Amino acid sequence: MAKTILIIEDNLSYQSILKEALEGEHWQVAVAGNGREALNIVKEGKPDLIILDLLMPEMDGITFYYQLKKILKKHIPILILTNVSDTAAYGKDIKDVLIKSDVSIDDVVARVNSLL
Repeated sequence: MAKTILIIEDNLSYQSILKEALEGEHWQVAVAGNGREALNIVKEGKPDLIILDLLMPEMDGITFYYQLKKILKKHIPILILTNVSDTAAYGKDIKDVLIKSDVSIDDVVARVNSLL
């Protein structure tokens, strides 16, 4: 069975490109435009990996991250994919970060491969 990746990204164009690239690797992909929407998806069925943007409307990525930690019973790898380059803004728990302007979609797919 294919692993499921949840993309949490409010930029619909970037979300679509990333979704297409990951589906090309034969993964199942779910998408959410903000943290609140993503929490509902996670509650319905746990993804194998989450790709998370930080700056989003309604519920930002950092708030989502800490809300997720409260409800999870098992670890889900989270890859932060953002334009925020100030690593101090992430918080001490957030480790796996890619800066969108510094990486290609192929780089993101390669990182996902290494995490799964």
